Amino acid sequence: MFAVHDGRLNRDGRPFLALGVNYHPAEAGCRIWSDWDRDALRTDFEQMTEAGLTTVRLFLFWRDAQPDPASVDKVTLDRLRTAVATAHDARLTCVVSLFTVWMNGQLLDVPWRAGRNIWRDPGLLDAEQLLAREVARALRGQDGLLAYDLGDELWHIDPAAAQALDRADVADWQERIAGVLRAEDPGVLVLQANDPSGVFDGVPYGSDNSASLDLIGTHGFPSWAPGAIESTLSYRATSLVPFLVRASAAYGVPLVDEIGSYGVAERTSARYLGAALASAVGNGAAGALVWCWRDIASTDEPYQERPLERLTGLHRLDYTPRATMAALRRVVADPPAPAPGRPPQEIALYLPERMRGGGSSYLDGGGSAVAAFHAYTLLKRTHLAFDVTAREVTGRTLLLCPSVTHLTMTDLDRLRQAAEEGATVYLSMGDHLHGFPGTELTGVELEDVCPPAGKERLEWGEGTWPLDWSTVAARPTTLLVTPDCTVLARYPDGSPALTSRRTGRGSVLFTNAPLEAMLDRPGRLAEQPWEEFYRRLARLAGTGPQVTCDAPDVEVVTGVGDGSGVLLVNHAPDPVKAEVVLPGPGSRNTRVVSELAGKEWTVWNPERPAPGAE
Repeated sequence: MFAVHDGRLNRDGRPFLALGVNYHPAEAGCRIWSDWDRDALRTDFEQMTEAGLTTVRLFLFWRDAQPDPASVDKVTLDRLRTAVATAHDARLTCVVSLFTVWMNGQLLDVPWRAGRNIWRDPGLLDAEQLLAREVARALRGQDGLLAYDLGDELWHIDPAAAQALDRADVADWQERIAGVLRAEDPGVLVLQANDPSGVFDGVPYGSDNSASLDLIGTHGFPSWAPGAIESTLSYRATSLVPFLVRASAAYGVPLVDEIGSYGVAERTSARYLGAALASAVGNGAAGALVWCWRDIASTDEPYQERPLERLTGLHRLDYTPRATMAALRRVVADPPAPAPGRPPQEIALYLPERMRGGGSSYLDGGGSAVAAFHAYTLLKRTHLAFDVTAREVTGRTLLLCPSVTHLTMTDLDRLRQAAEEGATVYLSMGDHLHGFPGTELTGVELEDVCPPAGKERLEWGEGTWPLDWSTVAARPTTLLVTPDCTVLARYPDGSPALTSRRTGRGSVLFTNAPLEAMLDRPGRLAEQPWEEFYRRLARLAGTGPQVTCDAPDVEVVTGVGDGSGVLLVNHAPDPVKAEVVLPGPGSRNTRVVSELAGKEWTVWNPERPAPGAE
């Protein structure tokens, strides 16, 4: 029995990590249910188990399962039941994706849908509920069923109609279909598979609009991610999926139901997968499913439009494994998952309510999710332990709200509450119209917008951070300070650039420079140690890293495995030599020097020191 408890996926009351693959049989491809071959499934499933995998994702193509709106194909349902049972016989669990229409960039549409809106058309809603009901009845009691995915990236079925939805439309639809599934099979887990737009863009589908779901699905492919990801082997590329995991975890339990890379050499893809997968697991993913198990021999749709989609398997057609399979097997053999019971951290990255944007009028600007991603990377590069939160702000020492473009009253109340309770609240402004928290909180006024001349850099003590206003939509402004406000940093023109104001038992730090958003340019992250700015913020708040590391490209995650392990991931493409110091009782620190190849990861256990540890 699968359940979600205390923010974790459990099976029969014990933590469960879903590591596996997305699956189409090689010969049938997307015709899995019409060109049925149980022996092929059995062979593949048994090999998955031999490789140590736990989970396989199956796609129920809507047009196969429901030939007309009033009936469900019994043969397809029987085959689906058999597929899940066959996976269970091989000791695998299944994620079953309903309403599969969008696949590999093409619509395998239901002929009788006739362009109708799947979220609003009454007749179509009745048909959808019928299919969900019959599938749940067919699979009820199947021990191998991990969860239902309501549908793969559903908004691509009809992007124009999806964009016209509001959040309530999507939430109501998800609750309606999930309710049907749970009515037939109480306790079954339900998720929605989202591409990165579910975190980065203003579409109504998203991690922050998943209240009726048990798991939050997210996809990680650097080729299609927003932001300045320079290459598949760049620092940002392998930081993307763990950020999606952490951002989604602010709203629920994240499952990476698709991860992989496209258009690169086999060795490149393997290096990407190893680092991104280890980091995603270390940052708390409930599981990760790689795209995909084996190359596809079929040339039927959708492969005639995108034939290279046939060559993305972990195995070639002759079953010889690619280097990506070795990368997956290494994570599966010793997954660096966090131990249960991780306490809240002193530092938190706050995701405002309108982080993803989504407004449609001239009053609404873009979101700040890309800036949040860069704030995440800066925190990682300082090796500061932190939470990502969308709600819980109490008990923090430092709360960061980066390059924010839209603050609601709820956001302002939370930021004020955190400061009044003793936190240092840092906020950088990404939009002067809707991202300014007000004079009462900051102790500053916005005199006016102005040209960028004179505001080309932020000067804080001996530190200087260059600012590139051409990379952001935000307009420079000039600040006026009130008597109870302290100026910490200035621009070359002498105007305030970073201020501090006491609020309750804490303080509010404010800058009108969207520094994090300005990092969204190829190569900019490596131009200088931007993380030093966050390190200074932490010192000002009276906190610092629990573990020190002299290599900013190396991610450090404590508390993995049995709780004493430390995950080290080199997100850089080149080798690094990192010195890591873990504080011990009294003054007995544990020191290790680790040499990591590009994109290599390892788990260091201080209780069993490796060579080089002191």
